[in-house]
Amino acid sequence: MEDPFDFGDPRSCEVADQNEWVYGLMQDAYLWAPDLPEIDPLEYESANATMAALRVDPDRWSRVGDKAKTAKLFEEGKIIGLGFRTRRNADGGLTVSWVSAGSSALAAGMKRGDRMETIGGFTIAQIDADDRWDDVYGTDEPGVTVAVEFTRKGEAPQRATLVKEWLDIETVPVHEVFDIGGDAVGYLMFNSFVDTAPEPLDAVFEGFVEAGVDRVIVDLRYNGGGRIAVARQLVDLLVGDIADGETNYEVAYGPGLDDQDTARSVSRLDGSIRAPREVVFITTGSTLSASELVINAVRPHVPIKIVGDTTGGKPVGSHQWEFCDKVAQPITFRLLNAEGVGDYFDGIVADCIEGDDLEHDVGDVREGALAHALHLISTGECQPPPPQRGGGDDDAEAQDAAPGTGPRLLPPPVHDDIEGVRGFF
Repeated sequence: MEDPFDFGDPRSCEVADQNEWVYGLMQDAYLWAPDLPEIDPLEYESANATMAALRVDPDRWSRVGDKAKTAKLFEEGKIIGLGFRTRRNADGGLTVSWVSAGSSALAAGMKRGDRMETIGGFTIAQIDADDRWDDVYGTDEPGVTVAVEFTRKGEAPQRATLVKEWLDIETVPVHEVFDIGGDAVGYLMFNSFVDTAPEPLDAVFEGFVEAGVDRVIVDLRYNGGGRIAVARQLVDLLVGDIADGETNYEVAYGPGLDDQDTARSVSRLDGSIRAPREVVFITTGSTLSASELVINAVRPHVPIKIVGDTTGGKPVGSHQWEFCDKVAQPITFRLLNAEGVGDYFDGIVADCIEGDDLEHDVGDVREGALAHALHLISTGECQPPPPQRGGGDDDAEAQDAAPGTGPRLLPPPVHDDIEGVRGFF
């Protein structure tokens, strides 16, 4: 049978032919194809620029990426980076929120809660004023070096030269079972829906089942998305025991592919939580895409609560088309839960507001969001609004940045670097 997703290849890999092919792909497969602007694709310098010119509001994600880097990310769970993530403070500064294992940032002694003073010889204020965020970290290639200066409360400034390298994404870096009033509560931080995630997810949930866990805290505060198949697995692990055979999510395509609309069912897995009573999600504005799919898909099947902040708002997904040395990733479908709910472009609102407590490590019961989630489980109520912590990281304007990159407004704009690749494939 003819493959409805086969749109052929460009006539050649010359820029003009790539641009014309992208224009045709968008006309045939794009979710908002009827609203596409009329452009001359020959006027653009690249296939990515052509797709960017064709994006229709509220699309912020359609892009053309590097095929090799995209494969590394999704298939091998690897990214090029310096190995640290930052959050904006209320005073405009940056604080380190995450340091990756095996990275030069970790080797340099950087820790969660450190304040960034300079990057590439420029202060944060200078980078903002001169709009240097697109180039202050250099190109996304292994071996690129970046000089940084950071401080820790009560200590002298530290300087280091960090090196970009291929890093393994820690998909489940933290997991634990807590005893709350005699009940076993499972907690896991889940960082990315890539192809290396299923095995550690299964292992963690099988441990939860052995411990008798029936309530789970899923920490998605830094998770920007990934494979829809992994999202489906996480839903199955959370509710498969009670919702086997019911709708997991529905996929609704644009007019060019609407005959491919489909629904996926929930499946009971060996690690599915037995008779789950409640799921609590921890979120920030960097919680996007597949993460939001999981929250939305679980909601019809088991009581949920959300601690943190409103999510980034990406209720749509993409197929990917490989051509030349690139991958086209236009938005092609909407995602709906078993109740037909979707289109949360303004994000999914948190039930209990809580900031990212950078004074404590993720997984520490004293850390603000986890402590709040545990309080919610034990009492059924949100905590009163917390006092603003040092560095202003509870401020509503606080914003996440991708590992080893500058701050980004939420939802994040599309970039050419591998960190910009997020969505469903």
